[in-house]
Order: sequence, then structure tokens, then C-alpha cells
Amino acid sequence: MRPDVLAETLATTIRGLVAPLSTIVTTTNGELSALTKTVGLQYQGLLETVETLSARLADVETRAPVPGPPGPQGEPGPAGKDGTPGLRYCGVYVRNKTYDQGDLVTAGGSAWYCRTTTAAAPGNSGDWSLMVKRGRDARERQAVP
Repeated sequence: MRPDVLAETLATTIRGLVAPLSTIVTTTNGELSALTKTVGLQYQGLLETVETLSARLADVETRAPVPGPPGPQGEPGPAGKDGTPGLRYCGVYVRNKTYDQGDLVTAGGSAWYCRTTTAAAPGNSGDWSLMVKRGRDARERQAVP
């Protein structure tokens, strides 16, 4: 039996025991001295405890579940599409060498990115993009007075 059903059943049973009122008549010397109604007081504390537990159980049941341990490893997925190749530094440009997309070279003091497979020289073809332009040589600078 689920805990919430058990708690409600127990509470209903206890209410049935507590609900009947009994009348107690006390007499003194044959005269009515007190007329009182009593409840099954021996069950009253138990009923309050069950009602408190029912409220707490309802609160616990509305909480988000605690995640359990991870499950087994799933099957591998399908192979993904090939992406754009990463960057690869190839050093100083070598004439008539074929370079692929993503290759980086230096030529004339500048850094160049190869956009597509080519044997053309950087700066002479749209196959290359200038990444870093050559700066002035420090030896060519004049001292600031």
C-alpha cells in the first residue's frame, strides 16, 4: 500500500474512533451534578500525529525528484560532417609549393591565411587573406628627442 493511502486510511480510522461523543452523567446524592460530553481522548494525540505526518508526506511528494545515478553508456551516434580545417602554421612561404585551406605562412614580413588549395604566392592571388600586416622595422625608426 502506498504511504499516502496508508496515512489517509489510518487517519479515517482514528477519526471514527474519536468522533463518537459519549455523555457522562455524574450524580451526587441522587441529584445531577454534571453533564459532560467526552471524546475518545486517548486517540486525540494519535490523530494529530497522523494529520501532521499526512501534511509532511504531501509536502515531500510535491518536491522535485532527486536525480539517480547515471545510466549505461548509449550507442555511438552517426558520424558528423567534416568541418572547416583548423589553422596550421607552415612557416615561410615556399614558391610553387601547394598549400591547403587553413595553412598559415609568412611572406615579406606579413602573415597570410590560405583560403583554398593553391600554389599561388600570397598577395598575388585571392586564394590568400592577409592576417597580420608587416610593421615598420625598429631599426628604421628614428629616436624621439
